[in-house]
Parts: sequence; C-alpha cells; structure tokens
Amino acid sequence: MLFLVDGMLGNVAKKLLLLGYDTDYFSGMSDLELIEKAKNEDRIIISKDLQLIAHAKKSTVQTIPITKEDEIEQFLEILGFVHLELNKICGETARCTKCNSLTYEIDKLKISNKVPPKVLEFNEKFWKCDKCHKIYWEGTHIKKLEDFLNKIKIRS
Repeated sequence: MLFLVDGMLGNVAKKLLLLGYDTDYFSGMSDLELIEKAKNEDRIIISKDLQLIAHAKKSTVQTIPITKEDEIEQFLEILGFVHLELNKICGETARCTKCNSLTYEIDKLKISNKVPPKVLEFNEKFWKCDKCHKIYWEGTHIKKLEDFLNKIKIRS
C-alpha cells in the first residue's frame, strides 16, 4: 500500500513511515496536484480535507477520510479502510521520516562523528537513509510509539 498524506496529518504520516509504509507527505501542494500524484503513483489519499476527499473520489482515487482529532482515533479510522500491520517499530522496517526512502543498517563506527556522543554510547544499532543520509537509532521515542500501537491494538 502506498499512501499520500496531506499537510493536516503530519504525525499520522510520520507514524506510517516508522511502521514501514511508503508514505508521501505534502503540506504545500494544491488539491489538484495531490490528486494527480496519487493517481499517477496509485497512492491512497489520507486527509481531513473533505473537499479534497470528494474531488479525489470523483477522479477515482482511493481515499481515507479522517474526521477525528485524536491520533489513536485517526489510526482506527484508517484501519476501517485498510489492513495495517501494527508490528513493533524498528529500524529494520522503518522508512526515512524525512524523504520516505528505505534505510539500511550501518556500523556505528562509520557514523560516530555524526551523532551525539551519548547516543553513540547508549545505542548499538544505527540506520542510514539510502537517499538523504539521515541517521536513525532506536531511542526512547520508540517506547512511546510502541505504547501508541498497543493502545490501537486494544481498541481495534
């Protein structure tokens, strides 16, 4: 599944990327541009913009309308339309939250000058984006994201 998330749902886009889903996120595109991109790349539009959703449906683009404010509720809405694997978030499956590219594991010695010393000290595994070269590690935010996923699993 390929997703296209509009500018109103940046946190949803980031979580989809961390779950390993190919997700483009745009905040500066017109509705027409978003619809055209979704159509050309066979992406599902996720949006709170009901006008965009209506235009996309007329263009036969698959959509997931989001009506809730709470992120857990938003993910439950998404699950109402598509099946998502809500597995553990980890570097092996996550995509780059900056550019949506794949990441690969990299030896920590090769990036020792690119991360803070404490991060290097407390982490063994690191990943690097194949395209933009951003460095990732499983920091404390991963525990919060796993808690988020558990809450969704309990409610779904």
